[in-house]
Order: sequence, then structure tokens, then C-alpha cells
Amino acid sequence: MIELGYFSLAFAWLMTLFAVAAMLWSGHEPSSLLRSGYRAVTAAFLLALAASAALVVLLVQRDFHVEYVSQYTSRDLPLVYTVSAFWGGQAGSLLLWTLLLSFFGVIVLLQNQGKRDDLLPYVEATILGVQLFFLTLMLYGANPFATLETIPADGQGLNPLLQNPFMIVHPPFLYLGYVGFTIPFAFAIASLVLRKSDADWIRVTRRWTLVSWLLLTAGIVLGGHWAYLVLGWGGYWAWDPVENASLMPWLTATAFLHSVMIQEKKGMLKRWNLVLIILTFELCIFGTFLTRSGIISSVHSFAGSKLGPLFLLFLATSTLFSLFLLLSRVRETRTEQRILSLLSRESSFLLNNLLFVGITFAVFWGTTFPVMSRAVTGQTVSVSAPFFNSVIWPIALGLLILTGICPLIAWRKATFRNFRRNLLAPLVFGILTGAALWIAGVRGWIPVIFFSCAAFVTATALLEFFRGAKARSTTSGDNFARALLAVTLVNKRRYGGFFIHLGVATAFVGIIGSSFYSREFDFQLKPAQSTTVGDYRIDLLELAGRTDPNKEVVYARLRLYKQGKFMEELQPEKHFHRNSEQPQTQVSLLSRLTEDFYLILTGWEQDQTAVFKAYINPVVSVLWQGSSMVLLGTLFVLLPDSRRRRRQAAQGKADPQKTADSDETKSRPGAKEKRHAARVALGGLAIAFSVLSNWGTAAPPSVRDITSQLVCQCGCGNMIVANCDCSNAQTIKNDVAGLIRRGQDRNQILTSYVSRYGQSVLAAPPKKGFNLLAWLFPFVAILAAAIWLGRKLRSWRSAELAQPAKVGVSEADRQAYQDWIRQELENSR
Repeated sequence: MIELGYFSLAFAWLMTLFAVAAMLWSGHEPSSLLRSGYRAVTAAFLLALAASAALVVLLVQRDFHVEYVSQYTSRDLPLVYTVSAFWGGQAGSLLLWTLLLSFFGVIVLLQNQGKRDDLLPYVEATILGVQLFFLTLMLYGANPFATLETIPADGQGLNPLLQNPFMIVHPPFLYLGYVGFTIPFAFAIASLVLRKSDADWIRVTRRWTLVSWLLLTAGIVLGGHWAYLVLGWGGYWAWDPVENASLMPWLTATAFLHSVMIQEKKGMLKRWNLVLIILTFELCIFGTFLTRSGIISSVHSFAGSKLGPLFLLFLATSTLFSLFLLLSRVRETRTEQRILSLLSRESSFLLNNLLFVGITFAVFWGTTFPVMSRAVTGQTVSVSAPFFNSVIWPIALGLLILTGICPLIAWRKATFRNFRRNLLAPLVFGILTGAALWIAGVRGWIPVIFFSCAAFVTATALLEFFRGAKARSTTSGDNFARALLAVTLVNKRRYGGFFIHLGVATAFVGIIGSSFYSREFDFQLKPAQSTTVGDYRIDLLELAGRTDPNKEVVYARLRLYKQGKFMEELQPEKHFHRNSEQPQTQVSLLSRLTEDFYLILTGWEQDQTAVFKAYINPVVSVLWQGSSMVLLGTLFVLLPDSRRRRRQAAQGKADPQKTADSDETKSRPGAKEKRHAARVALGGLAIAFSVLSNWGTAAPPSVRDITSQLVCQCGCGNMIVANCDCSNAQTIKNDVAGLIRRGQDRNQILTSYVSRYGQSVLAAPPKKGFNLLAWLFPFVAILAAAIWLGRKLRSWRSAELAQPAKVGVSEADRQAYQDWIRQELENSR
């Protein structure tokens, strides 16, 4: 099996190299060489499949002669986790990436051969070029079939944190998302090579992009759920560098999915879409680079290896090549149509792109700033949750608001009067929601603003469903429920998108509620003792232990009551795996819609005293429900839409630009409306700066508040002290509690830790000197981009006004308008 696996990889490398050469040499001209290259694509996949099967067999057989098997399995490891060790290590994950990419390459070949013979060779050459890189990594840097000179009696076993059902599916979903984005990237590169300026590559790859986005979203959500249940710190997202690495391509891909709608409908934002998909692909490679380079400390990353420079070389080469193609095809990627008004749906989509890319840049900047600071100043700084929460959330708030505003604005040119009319009901609903929450006792103006905005987005989405169903009911005579179902099924992309927006708003409620209102409790109990934790009473029944096949377990059994009513029996555990020195926490959780009771066994004494930590986390389940709504909405959008295909075929190649809302296109904002827009913009800017300056306003010092500003020094990655359960973190928490009792304030305590450990102990860089750049640069970059876009839109608008007004209506315009009316009537039936 060892020889089969290795030589399969070697021959897959040769087949891939031959296929790339054959396709680049032949171009899009049919030839026997090109047909041989296509056959080599299938051969490379079959060889990658054989190598993967060989590795799985070696893992299941526990062949410890293979170094990879010895590192990630053991004789007592359950079979399901033995198989999942395939992607548990560096070499195996690279093999999984190669297997998936080669499989996708075959699917693309089967889908497009005979249909897009001009694009296909360059698409496959791009896919195979990436595949060749990963095969090279395995053959020369991370060979999954490397052997040991001395065969150990047993393996080291899989990391206990990975021995969890969520980790069986979380990494494959992430890899499927990462690898899937290679396909639209390859089509974009092929279109640039052939100087094609149409949107054919977008239409071909729309489902590829949606499916990849869906899988990446599912991977991120599963990873968050795993962190919540396994890591035992009461949260689900710690802004760890590798977590950030998965978030960045998700953000740019989300922007791309929104932006391609404009190119499909209006023929606009061609360069934006090319930039976004290239950026998404490069960020997928960058995320893989982060986990393997060792340049940034993370609890998720593999140990540093020689693969880092190779990844960096590939990343630089592919980025420079993509930029060269973009710059050399400026004429071909020029947009035929221009955005004619700041108050238009096209403009809101462009602003949407700006904010998504702005958040991506802020995450990238914060993730890489420690390396930059060390290179420039020679000092080591940490950038963790406090920094990202301060910088990201104001931008995310703007993005959430825009999610609600965008559907209210008409295409091309909207009037302020119609916009105000559409905005009124959702805006009132959002304001009333915030007021009701405040009256009900919800405090904290930042979360209340977020809750109000989430209600605004919800009202906007529901209003769109209501309007569509009402129009359908009026024209067809169906009752409202039947009309709602019919109009939703007719236009899956539109209403599936609104359902996704509902899920996003719901998820924001869960994120904000659990982030701002979580409560933490530490307590000790002996058997038969009770204590009160918030509104709960908890009784300890026993503290005991047991022996499992591959670990020793210490557990506590407790009864949980609320207002005298029995809720559930809880059993938090500590697992001590024989092949690991680090104990694993097994959380016990009572999850309800309103809040989670989250219990951890942190330690025990010889006299049977058990030490516990409990979190009461509000509305965390709302986050998971909102995430599920996003996933279900995406699946709904992916359903085939036969009526749309028939309608598009009937319309032929009519210019989509001519199908804009005619009642909106005739209106031009006057001086009064422009002054109103300026006041609105200045007010929004003032609110944004107020949010930024007061984000995280100082509060009375508490142990969690201060330890959330400190990075644990135990070598567990970028974990802040408040979220770490190691002995070093507990010592710091006790020390901070003592300093608070002695009257020291936040600044004094933090200063004392900086003098002891250096600036790297701070979870966010100090706002002075070179480190001030970390805080300012993301906002400066976004502001500069916004100014540039504003000037560009203004120049387009001036050019439009300078053109002589058209007299009459052309026959083409008349036909396009009639087609649009026919489409709207069909949608409302």
C-alpha cells in the first residue's frame, strides 16, 4: 500500500504536468494532443483516488511504519476517528485537497466539453496548475507515505480535540468550500486570457460559487459549534488567525455573489467581479498557508514546516499573474453601463462590496499585523479578540443596515420620495423594537442599536414577501398563503435571498445577545451540597471517575433547577487521553431558545470538592437557528428554476439594462434632495465616529473584563486569558482578582502585566507609536476607497448630464420595456 500510494502521487504529478502542457500548447484548437490532455485529467483524478484509498487502508490497518499513520492514529483510537485522521494532519489534508480538486476538474470537463471548447482548455489548465502545486508539496515537502526507520509499538494518536463528531465533518466542509472556489477562479482566468468581456463565465459558475459558499458557510458554522461544545470557554469565535483565514474568503465570496447580480442584470461591475473572485481564491490559498507556515501562533495551525515558503511563492506568483491579466485586459473589462445615481440599487451593491472588502481587509490587517510589527519595530505584539471587536463591529453594523436598505431602492435612479415611502414602515418597526427592548430592561446602547437594525432587516425582508404575495393574490385570485408559496417558487433566487437575509438578521441577534449579555460564575461544591447560579439552583450528586478504552474520565453529576422546577441532569467531564498530556473538557449544556446554561468541570480536590465554571449565555441557539436559515435559503436558491430558464430563452438576448424601473429613471434629484442627502450622509458619519470612539466604553473593572485584555502565555496559541482554562490562566485570574480587591484599576493592572511579560501579553496593540497604525489604517483605507468611489460616481453622473437628452423612444427600448412588463406579470401570477 505504501508503494501504491506514493507511485500513484508520482504518476498523478506526471499526468497533471502533461495535461497542463497539452492544453496550453493546443489552446482552443481541437487536436489529438488536446484530447489526450483531457484524458490525462481523468487519469490524474483516478491516481489521486488510488493514493487516497491507500492512505485510508494504511490508517485503518494501523501501519505504524508510515510516519503519518504513527503521528495521527493509535491502536485504541476508534475506527471513525481513525478514518477522519485522513484530514487530521498536514500531509493528509493536502491529499484531500488534491483529491477534491482533481474530482472537480473532471466534473468541469464533463459539464463543458462540446459546449465551451474555447474556454475549457484554459479553465482546465488553471485547475491543473493549482493541482500540480499541491502534488508537488506532497512529493517534496509533506509526503503522506513517508516511512520510519524504526516501527513504534503504538502511534501517538489523534489530537483529543479532534475526536469529536463535529470534527469529522467540519474540515471536509471547509476544504470543499476552499477547493470549490478554484472553479470560478479558473473560468475568470480563462475569460481574461481569451479577452472575453461577456458574463458567460459568471452564468456557468454561479452554481459552483453558490455551492462552494454554502459548504464554506457550513464549515464555519460547524467549527463554531465545535468550539462552543469542546473548547470549554463559553464562546464560539475567538478571532483566532486560522478562524480569520476561513472568514476572509467567505466575506469576499459573499460580496462576489451580490456583485455578479449587477453584471448579469446590468452589465456592470465586471472588474469588481474579477477582482473579487481572484481575491477569494488567493485568500483560500492564504488560509492554507497560515495553517502550515508557523509564522502566526494559532491553536488550529500545524507545526511550522518547510511548506510555508512554497505556499508564499505560489501565492505571490498566482497573484502577480492574475494582476497582470487584469491590467492587460483593461479595455475588455470596461463596463458598458455606468451607475447614474448615488441613490440606486447599483450604488448600494457597490457600497455593499466596499464594506465586505473593508471587513476583509481589517481582518487581514489584524491577523498579519504581529508579523509586520515584529519586522518593523522588533517588538512582538498580540492582536486578538479586543482589537477585532473594536474594529470589525462598526463596519459590520453598517453592512447590516445596508442589508435592509438595499431592497428598498429602485434600479438605476430612485427618488428620495419613493425611497422614504419604502423606508418608513421597516424603519419604524426597527425603532419600536429598540424602544420596546429598552423598556423591557435591555441595556447597553450598542446591542440595542444592533437589535433595532436586525429588526429593520427582518421587516424589510418580510415586507418583500408580503408585497410579492399580495400582487400574486390580486392578479390570480389565490388566497394569501397559496400566493406566497407560488411567488416564492417562481422566483427562487429573489425570495431565497430574502430568506437568507432573515437568517443573517436572526444570527446577528444571537451573536450580539450572547456577546454582550453573557454571565460567568465560578463555584465549588461537595457531594450533596447546593448553590445558586443566577436564576438557577444546582445540586452536586457525585464526583466520580471511569476508565474508557482510550482515556480516563473524571465526571460530576448534578441536578439543575430553575425557580424550583427541575430542568435537567448535567454531567460535565474531564478526559485524560493516554497519548496526550493536555486534558480535554467535556461541556454539559442545557440549551433553550432564550439562553444556554453552560457548565464546565475545571478541577477537584482530594476531599471531593469539585470546582466548576458556569456561563449563562443568552440566545446562543438563535445564532444556530439563523445559521440554519442561511444554509436552507441557499439550498432553496440552488433548486432548479425551469420557468426562469423558459423565460430567459423567450427573451433571447434583450439588453437587461433596458428593463429598469421606468418610473424611477425619469426623476433627477434636485438641489433640495441633494442637501437632504448630504445631511443624511453627515449624520451617518457622525454616528459612525461616535460608535467607534465609544466602542467598549470603560466599565467598572472585573476579572473577566481585564483578563479579556490579556493573552495567555501558556503556549496555547492566541487564546485570551478569560477564555483559557489552563493552570497558568487560572493563576492570572486569581492574581487579577486580588489586584482588583486591593483597589487597582484596569490600566494599573494591565501595565503591571506588560512590565512582566512585554507588550505581547496585551490582546490588542497599544494605541501609540507604530501600533497606532493597526487601529487607524483599516478605517483610513475604507474612507479613501469610499471617497474614490464617490468621485467616480460623480464623474459618471456629470458625463450623463452633459449628454443631450434623448427624444422619443426607440423600438428596442419599447420592446425591452414590454418584455420587462411581461416578466413582472408572469412573476405575479
